[in-house]
Amino acid sequence: MIDLFTVNLIVAIVTLTAGVLYLVETLLRREVGAGRVWALAFLSGMLTVTAYLVWQATSEPWIAIAIGNSSLVATGGFFWLGGRSFNGRSIRIPGVLVAAAVVGQLLATLLPGPQAGDWAGSVQMFLGIATFSLLGSIESRRGAMGAVLSSLGFTIVLALVAVYYYGRAFVLATQGPESPIFMTWFSSSITGLVSIVLTIVALTTATMLRSGRVTVRQDRDHAILEVSPDGILSPTSFRAALPSVLTRAQNSGELFGVVALRIDDLSHIGVAFGTGEQEAIDEGFRRGVRRYAPTFSLVGEAEDAMLIAFEPPTAADARRIASRVQRRLLDDFAARGSAVIPVIGIGVALSDDLGHDASALVEAAQRAARRSSTSPDASVILAEAE
Repeated sequence: MIDLFTVNLIVAIVTLTAGVLYLVETLLRREVGAGRVWALAFLSGMLTVTAYLVWQATSEPWIAIAIGNSSLVATGGFFWLGGRSFNGRSIRIPGVLVAAAVVGQLLATLLPGPQAGDWAGSVQMFLGIATFSLLGSIESRRGAMGAVLSSLGFTIVLALVAVYYYGRAFVLATQGPESPIFMTWFSSSITGLVSIVLTIVALTTATMLRSGRVTVRQDRDHAILEVSPDGILSPTSFRAALPSVLTRAQNSGELFGVVALRIDDLSHIGVAFGTGEQEAIDEGFRRGVRRYAPTFSLVGEAEDAMLIAFEPPTAADARRIASRVQRRLLDDFAARGSAVIPVIGIGVALSDDLGHDASALVEAAQRAARRSSTSPDASVILAEAE
């Protein structure tokens, strides 16, 4: 049997590695919403394993145990809150409940004093983890999250964690930590294995959900497109849907256009005015593009731009519509009293100039948007064939 310190060390290595990877990606992606809440879950998990390592390495681990127990409850709570955020549901009152549970767990471990031993407050901790895991599992089958197949990872693993910790709480309360049943099935070594599985599945699923907020599954006959919670197609989905529309336009001999919009100085805004202003501008940009795009159009995102694909009556109409979207976005930023109004570059690619080729239109529109964003007046630029 592996000793407890070794088990905790292995769990710590896995948790810290997963947490750092997720947090780095969160920072690079300027994540908001569910991704940010799940980042808090990984931070809480990292704090938990650090506290438990201190517990194993010190002669008076009372405070370390209290911190580890309460942060472990917080981890389960943040996974639940992240699911609610992904589904567009309020997390204010549930967040208060999670905070109350964490504070309650801290007090339940501290108040009995150092003489309470290593298992102080453990029953309450197990019940808290189990309850939040159960709520998280249920939430993962609701709303937008439930419509994404990859969220099944959360559903299954959180349900298993809930069952495990409910059983652990019951056996500990009725049989004690030295009982054969507890030592065989619910010891810290077994729990370490459960934690490793939870961490790996949680990292994989959370990463898939936020980077694949929209997933496209293609086969010979069809493609299934799923949109993000704010109604925007992912790069893969946009590129999967566009060729079908272009084919119909080509068969009918109709003009088709792709508009690309980009904010080049978003990162500089974050440095100068803070991440809060940067995120507000990014959210307003996405929301505005979707709101002001023509009704019957595809709205998606590329790596560094927002895309609108539609069928304008003429080239002049395409340019006028693109200019209108740009103007309304700037009006929205001015109306909300933004600390700075960003420069919005906008490019238009038309099938009359580039043919009905999806990749050519998207790339040409993005090139034109880049030129527009660096021009003195950020005017609409029509793409030309290379």
